[in-house]
Amino acid sequence: MGKLKDKNLNELLKRSLAEKIHVVEKLWDNIKESSKVEKATLTEKVLIEERLAEYKANPNKVKKWEDLKASYLKKK
Repeated sequence: MGKLKDKNLNELLKRSLAEKIHVVEKLWDNIKESSKVEKATLTEKVLIEERLAEYKANPNKVKKWEDLKASYLKKK
């Protein structure tokens, strides 16, 4: 962390338990608000439906995550 961030954190750590809890609650509310999931667009929904239909038609045609990951890491 930078000096300013360390200084701010140190100042927060000096506060009372009630003040620390208040800060944590405010941070949590901020995180919750900023991480709301947006609804999928119509285009995204169509793509998801197409991929699901393709999977259902050919369930054996999928690759395991472990295999994809290994293949990707091998290329690096």
